[in-house]
Amino acid sequence: MDRCEQLQKLSREHQDSLLMAEKISTLAEQGNQNALMEGIDVLKKYNETELEVHLQHEERTIFMTMMQHYREHAQLCIDLGKEHGFMRSIIEEITPETARQDLADFADVLKKHSLREENELFPIIESEFSKEQLDEVLNFVPWLPLH
Repeated sequence: MDRCEQLQKLSREHQDSLLMAEKISTLAEQGNQNALMEGIDVLKKYNETELEVHLQHEERTIFMTMMQHYREHAQLCIDLGKEHGFMRSIIEEITPETARQDLADFADVLKKHSLREENELFPIIESEFSKEQLDEVLNFVPWLPLH
């Protein structure tokens, strides 16, 4: 999808997340213990290396700005924020016993969420954010984890 410069990184990450959703969904569908354990591992590594930073990026540079300056889109941000929370809760609470359903649910939400941000949220940002607000999205620096 052709995006403004400031949203290109996030947009590429959404494309990657669609591939990840497909991979996780396939592992859930296989359903055998090895596939489910691999799915848990893939999910946790994906969160540690990509997803959590991506979620923070959106929350700190997009959702906060929209809630402060574009209140007419508050419900969209609230809905997307709830989906962020849902994905985080699955990552934290998944067990081998719940893996098949949790992986399937995660993959479904990740896919729908990524498409909704691309098709609903990003067009709003491109049309309404100022250059300064867009540059804040571009120049995001994640918080370092406390290990």
